[in-house]
Amino acid sequence: MLKALLLVVVLAVAAAAGLGAGYVMWGQVPNWYAADVAKLGQGPDNDLIRYGRDLIVNTPSHIGKSATNPALRFAGNDLACQSCHLNAGLQPFAAPFVSTFATFPMLVDDQVLTLTDRINGCMRRSMNGKDLPPESREMEALIAYMKFVGTGTPEGVRVAGMGLKSIKPPTLPPDARRGQEAYTQLCASCHKEDGQGELRPSPAIGYSIPPLWGDASFNASAGMAKTEYAASYIHDNMPFGINYQAPVLTVQQAWDVAAFIISKPHPVATPATVSPLD
Repeated sequence: MLKALLLVVVLAVAAAAGLGAGYVMWGQVPNWYAADVAKLGQGPDNDLIRYGRDLIVNTPSHIGKSATNPALRFAGNDLACQSCHLNAGLQPFAAPFVSTFATFPMLVDDQVLTLTDRINGCMRRSMNGKDLPPESREMEALIAYMKFVGTGTPEGVRVAGMGLKSIKPPTLPPDARRGQEAYTQLCASCHKEDGQGELRPSPAIGYSIPPLWGDASFNASAGMAKTEYAASYIHDNMPFGINYQAPVLTVQQAWDVAAFIISKPHPVATPATVSPLD
């Protein structure tokens, strides 16, 4: 009887622990962020996954404003998905894709949100464009890649490192003038003083370093146009090459730089580009 009771207790604890597994088991194997398309074999399903990754990395060539095929110019700029979703969506706390497939569909404000809806929200806001057709090869490839990088992850659980890491509140209210000083010191060497980044050498399409404001950047309803979102992202991922374990900017600097970037002009979120989720 005692053994049976102990078994019930152990199972209950294990079940409870499973609900938070994504957050309490960080650092233990498996490494959810190590998916590698180079290890895939041949075949149409794997070709679709590889195409999905290429869409993430080389977005402007395929579906950007200047895409090689005019019929596929769904984005309104030439940013790449991995301009934000670093390392093809495999960098922790840089809005990675690892748990994305396993956590959709989800309920948002009493509405069912599908993964297709979420991707098209990005197309309309961050990419300042229009929806990818749900049945298009491009949409299918993006979803196939997200499913692949999440292979084996717990269904309905966001593994540790997903989304953005919470950032502490600033000591002082975010200030664009202080932000400009920090930007000049820590960001302008890559993103340039005018915030327009660096184009890839011709004949390549898009940017090696993305613009942060102006007509070629994300629109005013994008996640990165929200101060807290931008501050968290900047703190844990910028300058490029660092990660959340060794930030360069202080918390205050991250908030101030975010305020500076958001104070600059961005494309307006018109009815044609606004996400139906807004």
